[in-house]
Amino acid sequence: MKIGLVLGGGGARGFAHIGVLKSLEKRDLEPVAIAGCSMGGLVGALIAAEYDSKRILEIVTEIKPWKLLDVGKMGALIGGSGMAHAMGEYLPDTFEELKIPLAVTAVDLQEGKLAVFTEGPLQPALRGTSSIPGIISPEQHGDRFLIDGGLLNNLPVDVIRSLTNAPVLAVDVAAPANRHVPLDESIMDRAKGIIKGKKRPLTFELFMKAFDIPSAMLTETRLALNPPEVLVRPRLDPDLKTEDFKRYPEAIEAGFQATEAALDKAVSDLEAKE
Repeated sequence: MKIGLVLGGGGARGFAHIGVLKSLEKRDLEPVAIAGCSMGGLVGALIAAEYDSKRILEIVTEIKPWKLLDVGKMGALIGGSGMAHAMGEYLPDTFEELKIPLAVTAVDLQEGKLAVFTEGPLQPALRGTSSIPGIISPEQHGDRFLIDGGLLNNLPVDVIRSLTNAPVLAVDVAAPANRHVPLDESIMDRAKGIIKGKKRPLTFELFMKAFDIPSAMLTETRLALNPPEVLVRPRLDPDLKTEDFKRYPEAIEAGFQATEAALDKAVSDLEAKE
């Protein structure tokens, strides 16, 4: 069966998309168009290049995090050229060279508008959709400066409707808007957590929470206007952070289990209507 596939952003939480693809492969469900944002755009591009779930897992584990880091610019902590070099080893130069049509969302920083890319150079669009404001440098693409598409359209179901009439399966891996931030924690406890790699600096934590809240509200609004045929929301640990790349096995398993459950329910619902 042919489907449209929508993959939302969420940093390391987006490893769940690999588990989603594993479930689709098991059931012979074939994506004929893909729309993605941030990590969903990156994984979507690999799927669009016709890598299977096993190979995508190998690729993302082959890429060492330190290779993605370079000097930040335009007010950000880190740059994006490292990611471009790493992903360039596995992906073509343009959207047109992909095997499956792909759409990627980003935000035009200067205009304050959504930008959707379906053609032309691939790498600038992928870097732009992943550029968390203040953390990863904005990506210059022509006369535009792009930042993370999650600000305006983190789960682009509406976008994929322009690419295919096939039933749509959408995967939302965003951090929950009601995730608790421990504001009463002592400075010493926070410092210990940061040293152990289990916690973020509180300023960063508040920034990410402030990003997550409006993004979640916009997602709900867009879903109400343009619901997919199947919505998958993996049961990820609320404290699984954007940068928790070492926790990929649990994210992949959560993605697989959630997709299996959602597809079982979809089949049951269809049978009940017959």
